Amino acid sequence: MSFACAVLAAVSLAWASGNETSPKSKTPEYSSKQFRKHVEFLSGDKLRGRGNGTPELEFAARYIADKFQEAGLEPAGDQGTFFQRFSMTIGSKLIGRNELTYYGASGATPLKVKKEYVPISFSADGTFDTPLVFAGYGITAPEYHYDDYAGLDVRDKVVIVLRHEPQEFEKNSVFDGKDFTAHSEIIKKAINARNHGATGMLLVNDTGNHSGKDDDLIPFGTSFGPEEMKFAALHVKTKEVDEWLKPTGKGLDQLRRAIDKDLSNQSFDLGAASRLKFSIGIERTRRDVPNVVGLLRGSDPQLREQAIVIGAHYDHLGLGEQHSLAPNAKGRVHYGADDNASGTSGLLELAAGLGRRRGELKRSFVFIAFAGEESGLLGSNYYTRFPAVSMEQTIAMLNMDMIGRVSRHTLYIGGTGTSPDFKQMVENANRDVGFEIKYSGSGYGSSDHMSFTVRQVPVVFFFSGLHADYHKPSDTWEKIDADEGVKVVQLAAAVAVRLDQVKEKPLYVRVAEPSGHGMGGGGGYGPYFGSIPDMAESSNGVKFSDVRDGSPAAKAGLRGGDVMVEFAGKKIENLYDFTYALREQKVGDKVRVTVVRNGQRLTREVTLETRK
Repeated sequence: MSFACAVLAAVSLAWASGNETSPKSKTPEYSSKQFRKHVEFLSGDKLRGRGNGTPELEFAARYIADKFQEAGLEPAGDQGTFFQRFSMTIGSKLIGRNELTYYGASGATPLKVKKEYVPISFSADGTFDTPLVFAGYGITAPEYHYDDYAGLDVRDKVVIVLRHEPQEFEKNSVFDGKDFTAHSEIIKKAINARNHGATGMLLVNDTGNHSGKDDDLIPFGTSFGPEEMKFAALHVKTKEVDEWLKPTGKGLDQLRRAIDKDLSNQSFDLGAASRLKFSIGIERTRRDVPNVVGLLRGSDPQLREQAIVIGAHYDHLGLGEQHSLAPNAKGRVHYGADDNASGTSGLLELAAGLGRRRGELKRSFVFIAFAGEESGLLGSNYYTRFPAVSMEQTIAMLNMDMIGRVSRHTLYIGGTGTSPDFKQMVENANRDVGFEIKYSGSGYGSSDHMSFTVRQVPVVFFFSGLHADYHKPSDTWEKIDADEGVKVVQLAAAVAVRLDQVKEKPLYVRVAEPSGHGMGGGGGYGPYFGSIPDMAESSNGVKFSDVRDGSPAAKAGLRGGDVMVEFAGKKIENLYDFTYALREQKVGDKVRVTVVRNGQRLTREVTLETRK
């Protein structure tokens, strides 16, 4: 399940009232032994967490394609294969010239890359020659009446900022005192510096708050943030910066203690005698990764032109990297047994089971194992733009993500409000399985069904719930409940057969839902805007996949397909810019939002609302 919008609560399904006919025969039996076998293979040591762009992901894709072929599916990918490839950024590396030299009163001091400094992975590359400014923790937090940039001119300069945030161990801190706020995030500090006009940022560890720990540099490629900012960002050892500050009579820890004592502003310009010259060379690594797509043709000469999509993502986190929820376990295999070897196993079982009854099925079925889900639903987004069967002829999408840890025989099913009869359909199908079902009408969420929802395809989402092993190395196959998992498959198969038997194409319904789901539309922090962003990487704005009905964005006339380029006076280049710009506002604020629509710039005033 994607980390980009990490928490799902519940999900739903249903359909019958007058539109459903009874299946001609019972759903075929599905094997818990086979279900477990697929999970064990996909989450085994050899596949090393199925990270996007890795050989192990390709190995998993070939395994899935072989099973599709055994099930009698036709290849529905590129050039007569099962593989539909798309390009995504999977990492970055330092290349060419990476040099940094400080010029002060005592002359030039060169630093060694990876030993005394390191570029941060989202940094721009290029050559820079700028003066220096110390800007405290690099935080502007009006809600806490705190601003390191107050009265400071940082335009066209590089700012030196401390890591983390003030008074992090103080119980009475105006910040939090127990957990870091969003202001401590490195990408937030970089965005704030850029928004104040700085050319770049030098991050230094607040070692005084972490005595006994080494002044370690952040390993290149592990920082959370966008693919690339148009802004220089580096991490420098504190002892180096302390040397640069000596002529001012101040030291980093002295400045840190002064800020932490009473939150006083200690920012200052190092003066004309201090300059920094540096070059950064970064190469972004892009790889083609495969969706695996198979087609089971229907038997009805007319209805076979319509399709039901059944999907599950098969990628996971590899060795953890940015999205691990076990910070000390980065570099270890994140097996992803439940997330989402379990859903992929369900997909393979459904392909085999429905393949055995192909002569009974009227419509065609497209089975898809998605790549790139953990990076923002990239594979499903790509498929909906280049489908094997057009979106107009795709009558529904069933998605399985994390179905292997059913607890107390309770299953979460989402999307039941996306077509009028879906919930009743699920309830009818569940009579032979007997799950306690918790429904959600919404078709939005943090998994691949959302890529279909925003293209007005009704969806049903099967989900067994979050658990303590989510996005950690401890999500292993031994913890999978295969008996319950295969019952989810049985339920999904029964729903699929009922969908195949409906006389008319199901009506898509836009669900009127409460706010609080996804970036720009909820998440429990700050005011509500109401957009659903396209998660694909961009450095030229934030494209809206959709805009929620009745939301502030919708009331202002914004809509799906718009590309936001400015928000409340701030330039928006990527989703991180938008997230932090939104967090700086308050409920009731009126903000000017500029979007590009069909090549034209439009500006609208949006009144932000409270999250429900």
